[in-house]
Amino acid sequence: MSQKADKPTLIYCVEGHWHEADDPTVEPTVEPLLQMLHRRGLWNYVRRNAAIDGELFYWMRNEWYKCAEGSILYFATHGGEGEIWLGSDGQHYSSIPLEKLAEIDCSGCLVHFSGCSTLACDEERIRFFMEKSGASAVSGYRTDVGWTSRSWPPAALLDLMLFSMIGDEQIDLSDGRSRRRLPSLAEELQSRFPDCCFDLHLAS
Repeated sequence: MSQKADKPTLIYCVEGHWHEADDPTVEPTVEPLLQMLHRRGLWNYVRRNAAIDGELFYWMRNEWYKCAEGSILYFATHGGEGEIWLGSDGQHYSSIPLEKLAEIDCSGCLVHFSGCSTLACDEERIRFFMEKSGASAVSGYRTDVGWTSRSWPPAALLDLMLFSMIGDEQIDLSDGRSRRRLPSLAEELQSRFPDCCFDLHLAS
């Protein structure tokens, strides 16, 4: 990706299917979180659904590449160690490992994984993803988290605060000097939400 005037800097969200266990007719969404950021004037956004990897990579090829450096690629999905989970057939989720996601050009951007335990993997896998994709930073969780139940650490609130803080402090994710302020934000979030095991990695 290259920084051009005709390319917007925004949050590009790919959301998997949550499948609310108590009521299969209810499909939660992070849309209200994104709307709140937009109403505050912090971020414009695009949100797309994906149930299989073909849908995700369709959005990457046809829309994500139009976003400017400094954007955030937000995977609002379930997850496991070193992978994200999209839709489910009722027994198994469609999973995509970091190594496959590394094919996406994320140059100069933050990639945030909201799925459970996606970053609970060998650091070498995270570094491989960053080096191959060009991501300037990667963030996410090293444990099981949630946002629709009181019994889970509140990842949705942490997501909201992370994006708000980046916007409020006008951190340019494509600029090496500016994004060096990210670790201090991460430390504050780790202090406020210790149960989330939030993690952030900067490109070297």
